[in-house]
Amino acid sequence: MARITSRHPINLYYNAGEYVKICGTQDGYFPDFGHHMANEMGGVWLHPIKLLDGFWLKVTDTDRQISVWARADSYSSEAWGGGRFEYDHGLSHIPVSIVRSQFAPDYEKGMVAEYEITSYGEGETHLRLELLSRTDLRPVWYSDEIGILPGTAETAECLSPRKVMVKDNSHDWYVLVGSDLPGIENTVGPNIYGPELTAGKGTGISFAAECTLKEKQVLRFRLFVAGSESSREACEQTYAALEQGHDDLLEQKKALYDRLDQRSLLTIEGEEELNTHFAWAKRNNQWLVQRVDGIGRGLTAGGPTYPWWFGCDSTYALQGVLATGDHSLVKDTLNLLLEKSREVNDNGRFVHEVTTMGAVSNPGNTQETAHYIAFVWEMFLWTGDEALLREHYGYCVQGMDWLLHTMDPDGDLFPSGYGIIEIAGLNMELIDSAVYTAKALQALAWMSSYLGEQNRGEHYQELSERAVQAINQVFWSDKDGLYADAVAPAGDIAPKVTYMASLAEKQGIQGYREYIEGLLAEAGEDQGDRGWLLNKNWVIVTPMEAGIADPDKAQRALETMRSSDFVGEYGTYLAAIYQQGTMTISTGAHAVAEATYGNPDEALGLLRRMGKSFSRVQPGSFSEMSPDYGCVVQAWTIYALAVPVVRHFFGIRPEAYLQKVSFVPDFPQAWADKTCRLERLRVGDAEFDISFEIREGLRITEISNPSKWTVVLDWKGHRFESDKERILWKLDGQS
Repeated sequence: MARITSRHPINLYYNAGEYVKICGTQDGYFPDFGHHMANEMGGVWLHPIKLLDGFWLKVTDTDRQISVWARADSYSSEAWGGGRFEYDHGLSHIPVSIVRSQFAPDYEKGMVAEYEITSYGEGETHLRLELLSRTDLRPVWYSDEIGILPGTAETAECLSPRKVMVKDNSHDWYVLVGSDLPGIENTVGPNIYGPELTAGKGTGISFAAECTLKEKQVLRFRLFVAGSESSREACEQTYAALEQGHDDLLEQKKALYDRLDQRSLLTIEGEEELNTHFAWAKRNNQWLVQRVDGIGRGLTAGGPTYPWWFGCDSTYALQGVLATGDHSLVKDTLNLLLEKSREVNDNGRFVHEVTTMGAVSNPGNTQETAHYIAFVWEMFLWTGDEALLREHYGYCVQGMDWLLHTMDPDGDLFPSGYGIIEIAGLNMELIDSAVYTAKALQALAWMSSYLGEQNRGEHYQELSERAVQAINQVFWSDKDGLYADAVAPAGDIAPKVTYMASLAEKQGIQGYREYIEGLLAEAGEDQGDRGWLLNKNWVIVTPMEAGIADPDKAQRALETMRSSDFVGEYGTYLAAIYQQGTMTISTGAHAVAEATYGNPDEALGLLRRMGKSFSRVQPGSFSEMSPDYGCVVQAWTIYALAVPVVRHFFGIRPEAYLQKVSFVPDFPQAWADKTCRLERLRVGDAEFDISFEIREGLRITEISNPSKWTVVLDWKGHRFESDKERILWKLDGQS
């Protein structure tokens, strides 16, 4: 397996198992940072509690009387989900090199850091080593809102010279820290710190030992950290599993990532960068899987700033997860969010944000209820899981009732409220909420018909057609060649001008007030609903992304959005008015929109722009904000990569419930005369290996179909069908 290395010591990294997350800087330190919990977002977390502020190694050359807290020169992300630090120059003149490798097992509540110290000095080198940890038992953000507060202190107990148990004095929260460093002695106390005075209230634990290394001799030792949010006994059991089985746990983790790598394996000839980005995006998503006993398992939004579950992040990201074959993760995530939505809302509204303590900080924005409903049908197409469809169908029906009644009092099929863009004041009839409501109506029509509710299905179908027509009429601005951000009467916009202008001015944008006042002047005395291009937010691409834009309007809008007003070096701006922020979601949705309307070259161009931000902060991942700020890893990047490539370039159209898959490929011109492979694509309980290539004037399609499902190829109006185990089609390259 590969690793990617960087030499940016102050950048953050994120290592993860399904239970434990580790976050510090790439020099091996753990500085305080974070805004949800001021100065507390890093360290070692066993959600919903924090275990450690961090850990550090002090190396003293007792002969030369040189002492240094080791600081890494380079950091590597391992393809199997761990981290590797290499120390050399940071050790002053002490003649040793150090490698620290760390990982969190996916199914144990702990972590292991292994140190390998190699002497390169002549003769003997006498060292004193101090391995120091700082505990910090506290709950995740927003826990105080549901009455869960950390204790005022922690109690430490030395179980042996090599193990120290620490407990929060108000809760059954435990962390057990130990080491197999030989000849160990320990010191424990709240005033024991390493090189960083971290903000936490916890306890310092210092393990120290002296050793002598001959030239080229290697010393290996480990730090073990186990935790429990419920009992001392569980914490001790986890520690024993780490201490006795760390090698096996590491092999299990590598095997998990090997299986992940082999699923939806993309190989585009001559596109090594894209192949690499696609592979690492799959790995990134495994880093973001969070398992919490008593709540569930699901894909979190991003690390380290948003290490909990979100509605809209999931309904984007899980589209990519479907395309890359982890159907269990899709099911687990959506079921967790459904359970919380029922618990907190129970009216069809889909939650926005759920912490790992189970607290809901936002019961749900308008857009995400619609997006959830639309996604449920797509999930069914990929999985064919009728029981799962039925589990969600009732809440989807409730959700549509909430959208079209509670949130749409004027009955125009444009629900009001906040969408993806959570800017204060923009709680009106927004383009993304309208588009995804239309898609949700289509999805519910198909769901209802499939489940035998024909009358309801016909009703939803009629509403969906009306909604699509209304979007193309009311939101469309022929003057601008774009769909509008919002629909509202001028009387609703005028009171927001001062506030919106102040936001623009804070971002250094001049003339915004005059721009909005010009729009109001155009409206004149007309007080009816009309479209408003307030910020030209990226969500104006959603009519094309969702495939509901009239074709001529779609092509005109996409042509307009290819300009430098909308697209920068790293992809699509969050708002063309500001031209300051770019995310993988804005670029990804834009790429999907281009591909949906038959523009694969433009879609690939956007993915190439997005690719420029790969490894800019954490090696092997894309940051939340392109190119290099926000979360160091973000879930919806898999949507941005997998949906254009799998669903559009390869043209996958799954119908798992019929044991049928259709292929409608539309590859970029850059891939002509190339071999394009997608291996072990999962649909339902079947797997397919797909290969497309153009050779000697023939387009060759080869598909492995061991389950003997019905496979359909639609190539430029020519339709081919087979249920053979091995399918080979050769088509005239000109047809």
